[in-house]
Amino acid sequence: MISILEKIGKAIDRSRRASDLVITEDQQATSRKLFISGTMDSDTLQLWGEVIDADAENLRIAFFDESRDNIHPRQGVPDQKHFITIISDEVPGILRLFTLEGWRTFLLQDPRLRQYRCICALFVSESFETQQWKVVPWKQMLPEESETDVPAGTASVIKSIIRCFSTDFLPPDTIAPWLLVSGDKITDVPMKIWTSLACRELLKCFVNELFAAEIKTVGLSGKPPRKIPFGEEHAALSAFDVIQETAKWIFLEGNETELKHTFLSSELAREWPEGVTFCEGIVYRLPPALESARLLYKAHIRAGGKDTLKSLGDLRKSLTEDTQKILQQSRDLSSALWKDMALVISTLVLRYSLEALNASGQQKVYALTFCALALYIAISYGMSVYINRHALSLLEKNRTTWRSKLYGFLDEQDYQELAGLPINAAMRSYHRVEGMTSAIMLILITLLLTAASGEFWSLSTILQSGYTWVMSALQLLTPWALCEPEWFPVCPLK
Repeated sequence: MISILEKIGKAIDRSRRASDLVITEDQQATSRKLFISGTMDSDTLQLWGEVIDADAENLRIAFFDESRDNIHPRQGVPDQKHFITIISDEVPGILRLFTLEGWRTFLLQDPRLRQYRCICALFVSESFETQQWKVVPWKQMLPEESETDVPAGTASVIKSIIRCFSTDFLPPDTIAPWLLVSGDKITDVPMKIWTSLACRELLKCFVNELFAAEIKTVGLSGKPPRKIPFGEEHAALSAFDVIQETAKWIFLEGNETELKHTFLSSELAREWPEGVTFCEGIVYRLPPALESARLLYKAHIRAGGKDTLKSLGDLRKSLTEDTQKILQQSRDLSSALWKDMALVISTLVLRYSLEALNASGQQKVYALTFCALALYIAISYGMSVYINRHALSLLEKNRTTWRSKLYGFLDEQDYQELAGLPINAAMRSYHRVEGMTSAIMLILITLLLTAASGEFWSLSTILQSGYTWVMSALQLLTPWALCEPEWFPVCPLK
């Protein structure tokens, strides 16, 4: 079943054959109004008749003849002028468009561009998305409820850094509607219209001054300063990708928007060819100017001033102190290990050097001594490891905090070279030492517990008992492992 939207689309396309066709579509108080007039043949009247007969679905449609009488399209006289009006109510946050004419009108109404976050268009076949809204084919009359939220407006810094000397040649309120997010295949007519206007609006954001007298002119505050005729935006279409990249670098990447804008405009003015309009010259001047502006900005960030140098000095000092703290933790851990090892060894030597003095009941005393010593060094070592790990965790949280708050001017590569590599190397060294000392500590504790057991049983007896226990466990587990579980599915053989 053909929807009313498809029928309206076919009727509009057929009406375009009229030589005196007039189409207007614009915003009313709380609705949008489409008006079409022109000489219509019998096929066109038939298509509009199907529109009138269909379920209007919240559309108010009226058809008039040449005398402005409200009639059914099939009552119209072929090859005479007729008039159609279609009124649709506004949906918050969503714009619904019938014609390309309405699309052009909307794109020229700069203040209204931020009122929507989704645009449903009857004439769109390929969707695309900008940072402000999505443009999609209009296939259903009412959108989903989740799509009706009105986007929040954001303050723009564009007009604060560009001086305007006219009321009809102004920079956009926001660049979000003109920055492409997805849909880079510029083949659909609606997207071609948008692309041309996007080039015009974004190019006005790259200059320092805007003039409009007899011709539209832009000013670049460089050395020397320039006043250049703006020209026609279609001449800049081949540089669309570079224009998009430049706008994102200036207005979206990081802070200091005004500084980056100044660097770019100065580079554009420095070698601008004489007698070339801004839209024509931007095609081959913008790529090298953008590269130079980026290098200047990076040099500015790296060179910096006294505050930047002081911050770098503080960073280096903090990193040195943190690295020394990590290494000191390793040294303390090793020292604690060797003290505990000396205590274990001295106890063992004392025990076996006084073997001749053994008396009845001494076995229990030595066994208790060995167990207590094993418990002591285990607790001592465990507390040392816990304290060290907790201290390292706090240091890591501190570094994460001042990485973004205090040293945000460093890019990730520079920060990793200055801070990441030394810290990571020290951490790897500490973890290696911790792993080795933990292994040695386990051996010492095992040795003490074995010595404690040896006070009551000989080593051979302990090994024999362990062997017997292991074999008994294996005998108990083997039948269970060989048995097939009742819940295990068995597939019949075919």
